Amino acid sequence: MIFSSAEFLYVFLPTVWLGFMLLRCTAQRSDLLVLWLLSASFVFYARWEVSDLLLLLAVIAANFGAAKAGHRFRSRGFLIAICVANVAVLAVYKYLPWLFGGASNRVELLDSLPLGISFFIFQIIAFQVDRYRGTTFTYPLHRFALFVSFFPQLIAGPIVHGRRLLPQLRTLGQRAIPLSLGLSLLSIGLAKKVLLADTLAPGVDALFAQPVGSDAVHTIAAAVGYGTQLYCDFSGYADMAVGLGLLFGLRLPQNFRAPYRATSITDFWRRWHLTLSHFFRDYVYIPMGGNRRGAARRSFNVLATMLLCGVWHGAGWQFLIWGGLHGLLLILEGIWRRLRPVWMPESRWLCRLYSLSLIMMLWILFRSPTVETSTVLYSGLTDLKTTSWPTLWDLIQPVARLSTQDSPAIVVLLLSALILGTLNLRPTAWRWCLKAGPLERGAVTAILLLMVGKAMTARPEQPFLYFQF
Repeated sequence: MIFSSAEFLYVFLPTVWLGFMLLRCTAQRSDLLVLWLLSASFVFYARWEVSDLLLLLAVIAANFGAAKAGHRFRSRGFLIAICVANVAVLAVYKYLPWLFGGASNRVELLDSLPLGISFFIFQIIAFQVDRYRGTTFTYPLHRFALFVSFFPQLIAGPIVHGRRLLPQLRTLGQRAIPLSLGLSLLSIGLAKKVLLADTLAPGVDALFAQPVGSDAVHTIAAAVGYGTQLYCDFSGYADMAVGLGLLFGLRLPQNFRAPYRATSITDFWRRWHLTLSHFFRDYVYIPMGGNRRGAARRSFNVLATMLLCGVWHGAGWQFLIWGGLHGLLLILEGIWRRLRPVWMPESRWLCRLYSLSLIMMLWILFRSPTVETSTVLYSGLTDLKTTSWPTLWDLIQPVARLSTQDSPAIVVLLLSALILGTLNLRPTAWRWCLKAGPLERGAVTAILLLMVGKAMTARPEQPFLYFQF
């Protein structure tokens, strides 16, 4: 049951929301509302796999008990033990199959990976560290359980801090429900996912399925296509998560801020997957020393943090290399900022071209099932014969009928260019929703929901790309 499914949109969400509003009008305590959303979240997660729900319940119970025990005596060693135990749970499910050779096929690993485990484990670790630091406190079990399992952000983030969400649960039902704003964000997220990302998916899959014999057009189309698909898919999910949270009076953090408008790789990580970037900054990079111990130590900390970021995304050498390359680029940009002459001009558009080109090329590593596949695709950049380049009719025909069978590279390139151009000219979904008037917002929401509903009936359901992490 994904957000872009008929079961969720037409059955689960209306039932949960109407029940919530009924309790909100009749109940005097927020605990009943918390229990209602908690029950709905457990049902939502159990629809994927009941055994995964049992694991989630065990993790919640163990960490709640550990937080209660840690509240009585502050011990750094006890905190480390809790964090190691949570990481061990993640490692058993996510990395042991890879280490022992069972993850050579990505599908094999995904079949055994509990949905959203990377997100709720990191969320719990952040809570335990904040509790130790004294920036958040232990709450009743039902609120803590909802903080971990709230269904809009359970399976793919954003990673929410306890100090941000738990106080909201204490006053749940006492704030106004921004229904219009929530529905607008939900519709924009659905449009990104169903109309854009899912439209690109067949062409992108075709490009990565046939890497042998690829030329420059093929490789560039694979990189740009997947980068566009991933952004529309994941930012669409993030928009939906924030919108769903608002429908219940809860404010979830934004996860994207126009990342492809970045002027550097450093700027990119200030805009992409914000909650994960902040997690690694606050709980890995800064505790390692950050930039306080000289340039050499800073470079080491940056590289180590990005390697961990790559490993978090998946069990495979391609993710480790992807994270390492991003770390090296961040180090080189730091050196350049220190050495660049003051008089040297800096073109914003050239900086954007530089960062966008590198980011898109590195997505090939991220998407490829193996390092060997990415190597074959990268080798296509040296083939300038462009055997994939079609005639004018070949360009028009597939686009007109959105067919990806005849010329997938061209369809992906043109559609990606259109989407990227639009994304670079428009503000973020959150900013647009806040600036738009009620009439404009309502009209756009209605049109998008109609288009999404029509597309959902014509296509099979596509899971979110970040479910695999």
